[in-house]
Amino acid sequence: MRTPRPNRALTRVLTLGGALLGAAALNGCVMKNLVTNSPSGQMRSRDAFTYQSTPFEPLSVTLYDNRDKEPLWTVDVPVGKKVTIRFLENRSEGATARRPDIMQWEIYDDTMRRSSLSSTMAVPGAESRLLKVTLRDGPEYPVELEPAPSFPDPARQWDPVQQRKFRGVSTDQTRSGTYYAD
Repeated sequence: MRTPRPNRALTRVLTLGGALLGAAALNGCVMKNLVTNSPSGQMRSRDAFTYQSTPFEPLSVTLYDNRDKEPLWTVDVPVGKKVTIRFLENRSEGATARRPDIMQWEIYDDTMRRSSLSSTMAVPGAESRLLKVTLRDGPEYPVELEPAPSFPDPARQWDPVQQRKFRGVSTDQTRSGTYYAD
């Protein structure tokens, strides 16, 4: 007895559908890393780094010139914010032998997925710079933006503004007049 063979067209459709489904799933993972600046990194060689401060891990980021151990740039990342730093090789307009590269950075809210890096400065080449991340003493809490609410005096007497009515009839207990039911 012969075993039935699957239809070739059906096999091709299922194979193609599985390949497309796998590519879509992989594309979603890859695209997320391409369009977000997450603290775990972008999983590709872009020379960009993101550091996020939390109440129990407040961060300070410092860039050193590794030749003479001089700190060139430092930032205390506020709690609830993150900083993204990116290095661009040989892009400095006023390039010197000591500082041929550019560092771009931006501090922005940690709820944002990404931000344009608007601040720049000339930095030493990759072999001559050191980026050091340190923890500040914590815990730190975000700065309160709204003032604390003020509560009214509890001894104050409140007067109703207007008598409540239900279907045109006052709800006051001291009613006068005759009311007829339908």
